[in-house]
Amino acid sequence: AKSPAMLFYLDNWQSVGSTASPGRAAARRGLNENYGRELLELHSLGVDGGYTQKDVTEVARCFTGWTIRQPQLGGEFFFNERTHDKGEKTVLGVKIPAGGGIEDGEKVLDIVSRRPATAHFVSNKLAQRFVADDPPPALVERMTQTFLKTGGDLRAVMKTMLDSKEFWSVGAFRSKFKSPLEMVASSVRTLSGDVEFAFALNNQVTQLGEPLYRKLEPTGYSNSSAEWMNSASLLARMNFALNLANNRVPGVKVAAAEAASQGEASLGISLGSPEFQKH
Repeated sequence: AKSPAMLFYLDNWQSVGSTASPGRAAARRGLNENYGRELLELHSLGVDGGYTQKDVTEVARCFTGWTIRQPQLGGEFFFNERTHDKGEKTVLGVKIPAGGGIEDGEKVLDIVSRRPATAHFVSNKLAQRFVADDPPPALVERMTQTFLKTGGDLRAVMKTMLDSKEFWSVGAFRSKFKSPLEMVASSVRTLSGDVEFAFALNNQVTQLGEPLYRKLEPTGYSNSSAEWMNSASLLARMNFALNLANNRVPGVKVAAAEAASQGEASLGISLGSPEFQKH
């Protein structure tokens, strides 16, 4: 919530409360609900999490004043008391008294983190990331209950997942395909690549479908293999693997001795194989 990038991208840095006393230019900007909506929909409760438009507005009011100092010079988070809405708010049925400051936003984070919908939403995302694109509902439910019992202790939630039979099942073993970034990074590491400059690697990640820092929607890139796996992307992955093994990626030098002993083509085919693509 205090990330300058997030505050800037979702316009919260310009959000001004109705009871605030900012300068004339800031007053014209008014309340911005973008961050409040995405906090509930994408970062905690989920799209079916039981919140209303009124909750979105109240959350946005709580986060007025959460802004950035000198955004054109890099920016850092700071709380601007003058642009904060100091009135009483009600978020998901919980009253937040009038007269508060930065703690209003912190209370919102505490409120949403204790909701069952958040526990399920986070647990499902973790299971999708580490177990399967469509994680077993029973596993997600056990992780959800651990989240609620421990007050959101993610280590305990992960332990529930790692100790589960679903995590170690045959169907889950190596069922997840690597994202473009994981594919490129693991290939370079496997060949002990010496990276002098990473521009070409960044281009490779982009060509494979995951341009870094350029996902327009605030959802972030998908954890689903369907996002990455199609005939065009598989061909692009194989071409990258062969180019890397043959030292044809500018700015990257792979271990020549290893390449020579195994054969560049064999190395490239290994990197492009289904076994290497999964984790």
